[in-house]
Amino acid sequence: MKEETSNQSNGISTLVSPAAWAAPLLDVANAVAKQKWIVLIILLLGCVLGVVRLMQMPPIYTSSAVAVLLPREKPMLDAAIDTSSVETSDDSASRSASGSLMLPPNPTLYTTLILSRPVLSRIAEKFGPRLSGHLSPRDRSDEVVQQIRSMISLKSTEEGLITITVESRHADLSADIANELFAECEKASKSIERQLILQQAGHLDKALESSLVRLRVTEQAMSSFAKTYGLIDVDMQASNQLRSLRELSTELDSINADLEELRLSYSERSPEVRRLLARRATLESQQAGSRENVVGSVGTRDFGQLVVEYESLQQKIRFERDLVATLSTKADIYRLRAEQPTGNLAVIRAATEPTRPSGPSKKIELGMFLGLAVILCLGWSIGVQQVQRLLADEAIALQVRALCTQLHPSLGKKFSELCLQPKAVGQEG
Repeated sequence: MKEETSNQSNGISTLVSPAAWAAPLLDVANAVAKQKWIVLIILLLGCVLGVVRLMQMPPIYTSSAVAVLLPREKPMLDAAIDTSSVETSDDSASRSASGSLMLPPNPTLYTTLILSRPVLSRIAEKFGPRLSGHLSPRDRSDEVVQQIRSMISLKSTEEGLITITVESRHADLSADIANELFAECEKASKSIERQLILQQAGHLDKALESSLVRLRVTEQAMSSFAKTYGLIDVDMQASNQLRSLRELSTELDSINADLEELRLSYSERSPEVRRLLARRATLESQQAGSRENVVGSVGTRDFGQLVVEYESLQQKIRFERDLVATLSTKADIYRLRAEQPTGNLAVIRAATEPTRPSGPSKKIELGMFLGLAVILCLGWSIGVQQVQRLLADEAIALQVRALCTQLHPSLGKKFSELCLQPKAVGQEG
């Protein structure tokens, strides 16, 4: 029914209809009220089953361990190697680098490793007898791995903090599994670092072989150069040669002075003058030869180029020898480091055995059974109400009786006694 109200002041009329949402709720409440004793029995039974299940469930213990990924730091063993007064470019690069062989702080690597099948299989093998309460002898390997994985929860941060939480039915088992998982992570970290260090040592060995070949070629070139020019020490040889030239020049000046004095008293054909002239010619010949052969067969004109070539070869040999010594020493250091890798995972708080259980949750268990009981009560009440309404229709009641009779004659008879006879008696009265 709709009621119409008029507002004479503004000439606007509105239609007001009663609320339609209350009828279904009242219908459900009526159905529940009619079955109140059965509803109470179902709720009481749900509470009893929830309490019984809670009492029968074993306690659950939770234990956690925390580890952090160390920042990349350069070990003290990576000090630069300086084998001479000349610093190699490899030494300079070594000081500018910072822990290039350390693992990056990537928590995803370890969380993936912890939940991997090999690690969980290792846990199942080690703690197999103690996992009897969680596993069944009929479980397959995939089911075992999945069950152990369900016992583990992980948390990680971008800063490298990793937390492992393990839930089990035994307090000591939870702590042992959490610590064992971090032990596997430490082994993996050291193994990866060992492989990286050995790989770097292998690269250094290849570089060392190449440097040795280059050093041999340079030494052969230096040997050929020294054999060609007869070089032992360029600076000393040049100094000796210049000193000899100065001595020859001084002696030649002295002979010229003596010769001038003799010419005042003697003729050119005199034995004294001839002797001085012969001595002067010898000195001039020696002086000219020294100028043309300062070092070996190299004269003063080509001496500068010879010195540049000699110093270049000498510097190259020194550099390559320093490089060979550096590469050889660092390769040995990396092999020593590979024997005792440090890894980059540090456990800052190991898992300890909990003293109190963390589960099962009373709210969850009791709430689950109470929720199921409430749903069952509503379903029962609504179902009984709908069946009664359907059977109130005579045609539907006759069809139901025919169906029950086809299933079993006694069932149809029983249905008639329960549902149809009261209705007929009511109609006769």
